[in-house]
Formats: sequence, structure tokens, C-alpha cells
Amino acid sequence: MDGWNSPPRRVLGVYVARGAVFLAELERTGDDSRFRVRQARAEKIKTPGALWDDGAALSEEIMRLCMTYGLPRDNISVCLPRELFFVYEKEFPPMEQREMEEAVRWDMETNVPFPEGTYWTGFGRHGDRLELAAVPSDYGRGLVAAMTRAGLGVERLSMAPLRFTYRREGMRIAWRDAVIELSSPVAREQWGAEMETALYAALRTYYPRVGVEFLPKGETAQTARRWRAAGNAVLAGTLLVLSLLFAKNLWLLSAAENRLDGLRQEYSVASRDREAMGRLASGKAGNASEEQALRQLSAERLSWYAVFSVLGAAEVDGVHLTEFDVQEDGALLCVGKAMDYEHLASYMERLEQTEEPFREKPLLKELASEERGGISFKLRLRF
Repeated sequence: MDGWNSPPRRVLGVYVARGAVFLAELERTGDDSRFRVRQARAEKIKTPGALWDDGAALSEEIMRLCMTYGLPRDNISVCLPRELFFVYEKEFPPMEQREMEEAVRWDMETNVPFPEGTYWTGFGRHGDRLELAAVPSDYGRGLVAAMTRAGLGVERLSMAPLRFTYRREGMRIAWRDAVIELSSPVAREQWGAEMETALYAALRTYYPRVGVEFLPKGETAQTARRWRAAGNAVLAGTLLVLSLLFAKNLWLLSAAENRLDGLRQEYSVASRDREAMGRLASGKAGNASEEQALRQLSAERLSWYAVFSVLGAAEVDGVHLTEFDVQEDGALLCVGKAMDYEHLASYMERLEQTEEPFREKPLLKELASEERGGISFKLRLRF
């Protein structure tokens, strides 16, 4: 079966048209080709203008329906209407998948009317037809971001098919090698083309090679959660190390203070002994010098708490710091990842607007594009 190594048990297919949102909850049962439609709903929504244009309002409405009816909020597969895409058909001779992908890429660079680098592409078969399609990446990324902010986990983004052909056999639907049981409430529903498209969206989670897929792996909610978890783990580890260092310094200061108190007592008791008095005075002077050095170091160096406070105040969504290294000259080298150059530029602007305590202007040393999307960078800070 075409699908993930560990396909989810429950998924939600979403399609919006004619002033309503259509939802189909699909549950995997038994082996990998047996499913059950637990719920299928068509709900009227009030969103001004085109339904897909207001991603925030639409996402909040879908989230409300998920909470109301107990629908899954992760592993959501969305089918967009065909009118949002540039779509055309093309015949290619038989070839391997990798060769086909390369041929499609060159063909779409010639025919897609969008500026280079501003769109997502996809191709797939519907029956004996090979469809090639493109959608503006800003639109797709904005919709996925809005749904993610609303608490919805979008894992697939595809284009609605011209037709979804299946066989209805009483309480069952047969499609390809899949057998889909219908719950009693669902079986009584009158199914239109929109509800069929919502079911098709859900099935594409288990059959990703059917139809056209657009959402890059780096844009999925699952990837975003992994990056966020990795960043939190790095930050937690760093804070733990800093806490241990802080505790050690407190212990050293306490030990030095106890030693100083002991020397003061010895000096008072041995005031009649000049030789002992000289040793005590020398010890006192040495400890005073150490105490002064600690005070001077504390005054000149910014605390780690303050450093991370500054970095936290300059936080920008889509930019994460993953590693920290103190250089020999005292500068702090930060390694991080950004969703794109626009988010990285916003982050650098936030850092430069910080009034203090940088001794030098933040320096961006290295930039590199990741294979799965995003940008890695190194940032040099001197406090």
C-alpha cells in the first residue's frame, strides 16, 4: 500500500465550497486497506468573500468544528478547489519516477505563468491522465501557517480531482484496494461531490501517490513540531548547564566568604603574636584581592541570564537558535535555522534595535539553504 511507514489511525479530510466546510473523519481498522468513516459533516460557515481567502477565519471555524464534534486536529489533509491552481495535462513517454520528476520540472518551468521560485508544483495521475499543476507558494504557506496557529496539524495539501470514482455497496465504499465501512449516521447522509472530495482528501493520507501533492515536507505541521521540540530540548540543556555553573559559582563565593570569616577570627585571637598577625594580614589582603577580582568580573561581564533575556526579547516566529559556543575572545557564536530570508531579516532587525548590551553590532557570518527548506545561519554576538 502507498503510504507512510507508520500511518496514523485517524485522519481528517477537509474541503470547502459553496459556503460550507465539508469534513470526513477516516479511521484505519484491521489491516492497512480497511477503513471506517466515523463522521461526515457539511457545516455552513460565515466568512466574507471567497472562503479560501481568509485563512485565519476559516481555520478558527474548522478548529471549532473539531472541538465540537470530537474530530482529529492532527493529521489533517486538505483539498483545495481547482480554480486556485494553474493546471494542464501532458503526455510523457514511459520513464522512471526520478526521470519523470525531472521532465515535469523542466516542462513546468516553461509553461507555469508564475515568477520562478514563487510557486509549489505537483503532478499526478487521475486514471489515464497526467495532470501538472502549480499554486503560489505564499498562498499555500499562508494557509498552512494560519491553520497551524489555530492548533490544526496540516500534513497534506492537494488539489480536488475532476471526479472521484468509487463503488457504493450498501454500508461500504470500495475504492482501489481499499474497503471503507460507513457508520450508520454517515450511511444515511446524501453524499454530494463536495463530501466525496473531503473523503478523497482523507484517503490521500494513506495513498499519497494518487493525485497531485503540493505541500513540501519542510512545510508540514509535523516538521514544525519536530523543529520546535528540538529547539526546546537544546534550550533546556543549555539552561541546565548554565544553572549548574551558576550553582558552582555560588558555592565558591560562599566558600570564599567562610574562609574570610575564619581569617578574621584568627586575626582577632592572635593579635598578640606579631608573626601570626602578619600571616593573617597577608591572607586577608589575598582574599580581598580575590573578592575585588570577582566583583570586577561580575561588573564587566553580563550574566547568562541577561544574555538569554536579550535573545528571548528579540524572538521572531520562524527563527530558532539551536547551538551556542563561547569563542576565545569572549564572543558568543549562535547557530540557528530560519524558515526563510524574510524571517531572518526580521530577526536581525530586532537584534539591532536592542539598545543594550551589545559591544559590537551583531554579525551574520554564514548562510546556507537546507535541502528540505529553510536556512541555516551562524550569528556572532559580543556582549
